[in-house]
Amino acid sequence: MSQYDSRSCNSKNSSGARGSAIKSLDVPTAVRNGTGPVDLTCAYQIDKNENGLVIKWFHEAYQIYQWIPPIPPRDNGIIEGIAEYPAENLKNPYSSSVIRLKNVTINMTGEYTCTISTFQDEASNSTKMIVYGNNMTVRTYPFNKTHVNLTCVVMGALPRPSLKLYVDGIESNSCESDRGPLTDWYKGNPRTSLDVIIENTLDPAIIECEMSIPETEYKRRERIVYYPSSNRSNVIDNAP
Repeated sequence: MSQYDSRSCNSKNSSGARGSAIKSLDVPTAVRNGTGPVDLTCAYQIDKNENGLVIKWFHEAYQIYQWIPPIPPRDNGIIEGIAEYPAENLKNPYSSSVIRLKNVTINMTGEYTCTISTFQDEASNSTKMIVYGNNMTVRTYPFNKTHVNLTCVVMGALPRPSLKLYVDGIESNSCESDRGPLTDWYKGNPRTSLDVIIENTLDPAIIECEMSIPETEYKRRERIVYYPSSNRSNVIDNAP
């Protein structure tokens, strides 16, 4: 999968009549934390008889951008200081607004709304972007003399990822608990973990953790080899 998937949403003007209208809203559906640059594009049409154009962007309920041509755009909130504006777009404000993010962070997950207004009309459209992290580790710990604890931890992933643990290709469920993945916060970042307790094996085994992000097609697996005699494990590869 590429670092991000793009989605385009079409919209009609709020009044239903000819005039100001948003033609498309191009925002990545899902993008990996730290990716950049990433473009958010709002394409629109303005009737030739309209004037007083103002373009605004919102993240959730908070305004993050305002452009009143010919004054340059102003950004604030989560995009302040990391937004750039292509020169070709600034020269042609009556067709589209482009926010070029130098990089994206997890707190940028959410709904984005583009609004355009003139003295005569207005229009808006919204879509969602998910920014996900994928710092994943798999470990094993002794539980008692006959059982071992398998642990998968994912840092910096929002929304909460789905986790599964496999032993030699077979999904494993804990013999001690039906508890699923848990999410807490560690040093300001979300941390999701899954613990599975299984009977110890006599032979080395391949332990895999699979992470998937809701509302995306993104999946990743981390694999280790577990050596029961020493309770030692080695990472063997990293499967995106």
